[in-house]
Amino acid sequence: MLKQCKRNKAYYTAHRADAAHHKSIRNAHSGVRKTPSELRAIADIIEPLIAKGQSLNHICATHLDELGISERTLYNYIDQGVFKVRNIDLPKKVVYRQRRPKKVLTKLEYQYRQGRTYEDFKSFMEANPDLPVVEMDTVKGGRNKGKVFLTMIFRRTSFMLIFLMNDGTQDSVIQIFDSLTEILGVSLFKRLFPVILTDNGVEFKNPQALEHTRTGLSRTRVFFCDPQASWQKPQVENNHRLIRRILPKGVSFSPLTVADVTLICCHINSVLRENLDTKTPF
Repeated sequence: MLKQCKRNKAYYTAHRADAAHHKSIRNAHSGVRKTPSELRAIADIIEPLIAKGQSLNHICATHLDELGISERTLYNYIDQGVFKVRNIDLPKKVVYRQRRPKKVLTKLEYQYRQGRTYEDFKSFMEANPDLPVVEMDTVKGGRNKGKVFLTMIFRRTSFMLIFLMNDGTQDSVIQIFDSLTEILGVSLFKRLFPVILTDNGVEFKNPQALEHTRTGLSRTRVFFCDPQASWQKPQVENNHRLIRRILPKGVSFSPLTVADVTLICCHINSVLRENLDTKTPF
């Protein structure tokens, strides 16, 4: 006589599984208060724009009357699978976690940071709260060779400037500063770029040449983030995501012209921003 198995058992019943599946679909869509034709009209608006890389915030701000629903409701509909577009298709929102940076610096590297650390930056801004801050960084093309972008973003307005450089050397960055000084004059340069916050890239490790003209006139103050602490300059990092939507990593910048870069810059500055009450940096 066979012994009875005392282990737990699970049985699959086809008709019950099918009924449970259809019930889950009904429950998922139970909160949708739109007719099929209205949902199709919404899908016709959002799906091609999301495919172009536009965020839901930007789409809702520019098509609010046509959509007839809030941004939160639109997110809920996408979560429920009402449209073909999925969460994975949406531009991701960057969250910068504040980590304790690893301060691994050589004695020589400490020299360029003396009086220019992130702590020095915070102290300087406490003493000069009305001065505008400009975040600065570089974006490299394919295999880190060829042309490079020098990016600057004004914190108060989120307005970004992009300069096309032949390479990512210190001399190229200094040349941009000297060219801007020649065009604007020292006085206007100081008003527009009084405080610059950047990272510890080798291209920025000659702060004296950035802070002063070739004749020795002071034109700005340069400060450095802590090592491995990109979250300390979040706006320029966030805008780099927008650049990468247009020029993904690995794409060479060598074929680009100044006109191309100007167009890219205009497109990015035309994106509506939540931190600007759904306005553009322009």
